[in-house]
Amino acid sequence: MATAANRRSPRILASLDVILQTVDGDVPFQTHDASYEGVFIVSKEPLPLRKLIRFRTRLPTTGEELQMLGLVAHTVSAGDAYESGKTPGMGIQLFSLGNDTARRWRDFIDEAYEANPEARAQVERSRRPAVRVRIPTPSVLQKFREVDLARGQLFLRTPDLHPAGTRVDCLVSHPTSGQTLTIDARVDEVVDGSIRERGLRLSLTLPHDTTELDRFFAGQNTSN
Repeated sequence: MATAANRRSPRILASLDVILQTVDGDVPFQTHDASYEGVFIVSKEPLPLRKLIRFRTRLPTTGEELQMLGLVAHTVSAGDAYESGKTPGMGIQLFSLGNDTARRWRDFIDEAYEANPEARAQVERSRRPAVRVRIPTPSVLQKFREVDLARGQLFLRTPDLHPAGTRVDCLVSHPTSGQTLTIDARVDEVVDGSIRERGLRLSLTLPHDTTELDRFFAGQNTSN
């Protein structure tokens, strides 16, 4: 079970030599981790937020050099790093890479994920389709818990149909707290027809540890 916020691709440790191209010349750095969307560059003096940067790196798997463009999306100062135990530096969001560079970067990250079962599982989850279960009132929420979850089955009226056997993330909204909880599910049957009849019969998979589930139904924050 996971929150909706976990659906981005996971970061994975990756120590790459990078050369930041500045008006004063090339400056060498190293990355701490990487993902499809970006890299975290180690630096005791990170650049300002939203600063556009250009850098290059050489992929250790192929020896190819890539020219990269990115934006400083978040920073960890040396002081914050000391207090939190994190690595100082700056998270770079990659964009406008060009088709060839984007493909080679994605191939590199794919190989890194394949070598890490936990990261690979997170990637597979991030690629799953999602279906929304809107709970309008506390009484409907109680019925959902006592009937649907107890049986491990749910019929969801939705126009977004997925083939039988598809693994989906079932996004359940809390009617008062605004929290969203993700439940693993499998499409058992597709029911086509009129708008009122169309939907999916789902099998729900609940975790052995129900702590997060209990917090959700109690209206408590599930992100802690």
